[in-house]
Amino acid sequence: MKYKIGEKIQFTQTSIIETNKGKKVKIKKGDEAMVLRRVDDECGEIIYMTGEAAGLSQVIAIEVDGELNADYFAKKIMEDL
Repeated sequence: MKYKIGEKIQFTQTSIIETNKGKKVKIKKGDEAMVLRRVDDECGEIIYMTGEAAGLSQVIAIEVDGELNADYFAKKIMEDL
């Protein structure tokens, strides 16, 4: 599955990630992240939006389409008006 920039991802399994500083953070089932950018053909960068990892970013193995999630950005603009 290809994801668009700005698309939200909801995690279906609980896992633990390690930050650059060595701290371990638990990602729980149901936590959300947003796709930030395409790194290459096989990887993309996400930022965690909820849970213990909120605010942290990570490069993970997902396919990212170069297109923006226009519906998401239009909604955010309308909310801010």
